Amino acid sequence: MTSTPSSTVIMFVRHAEVYNPKDILYGRLPGFRLSENGRRQAHRTGRFISGRPVSVIYTSPLARARETAEILSGYQPSAPVQISRRLIEVRTSYQGSPNSILKPGFSFFEPVRDPNDETMQGIFDRLSSFLQAAIQKHGGSTVVAVSHADPISVLWTGLEQRQLTPACMRETVYPARSSVTQVVTRSGKVLSLTYFNAAEVEETKL
Repeated sequence: MTSTPSSTVIMFVRHAEVYNPKDILYGRLPGFRLSENGRRQAHRTGRFISGRPVSVIYTSPLARARETAEILSGYQPSAPVQISRRLIEVRTSYQGSPNSILKPGFSFFEPVRDPNDETMQGIFDRLSSFLQAAIQKHGGSTVVAVSHADPISVLWTGLEQRQLTPACMRETVYPARSSVTQVVTRSGKVLSLTYFNAAEVEETKL
């Protein structure tokens, strides 16, 4: 009798709120750590996942993500924390700009501002690569991956087999700070995508 393969659960966590007194788009700039409220958010998310059998916590190398991951690890003491550059923030020439540029309809991706800016396809490819590597290495277990809002949103858009465009991305859930976007897979297929606003202990299933 052939046994049914176990599901693999990948919980993508957006980092918690950042201390950003100059209110800028920090992007990949170094040194941006969590605010006091951000640490509280991360602890709430830690409590939210505390009952899950997490085998490992991966994190973007940026300070705000690493700090979020370290707080989460306090609720999963047997899960090691490992850095993965595939979880890093979007590479954009808007980095360092004031947040006031984020008007309705603004996009980092269209129109192209700089040829070195990362594309939505490039972001999806690296997040999808991380997802497949995690499934291969940790098949049948639960993995936490601390990343950033736009990479998680782009991944969700692609996994729903939507076009990788800003318009389609706006139709998906944009992850709140310290939220959980859960991907459940089995035998190479995505079974479900579920969003949890974990810091507010709210759940929306799509």
